[in-house]
Amino acid sequence: MYGVARYSGDEIAWFRVFSYAPRPRRVLERSSIVALERRMPAGEEELALLSDAVIQPCMYEGVRLELAMSEDARTGFMAWLEAAPPGQRVNVA
Repeated sequence: MYGVARYSGDEIAWFRVFSYAPRPRRVLERSSIVALERRMPAGEEELALLSDAVIQPCMYEGVRLELAMSEDARTGFMAWLEAAPPGQRVNVA
């Protein structure tokens, strides 16, 4: 599903692009996100995504999520994960 993410403190809120809902579809807490090894789109993903997209797999509370984003957006996402406040565990592989 296409969407837009917004960082807010220790959470990232994800909104569906084609929705009238004013609330995010999903809210992820930074401390529960485990970033896995990124990968390039394959098969049908290549047709559905923009040409510069990469896939960032994550585990969130035992559920695997795959986030597609540009390389620049991924850099920002990884920096946000690593910028956790002191004392908070960092889950970057």
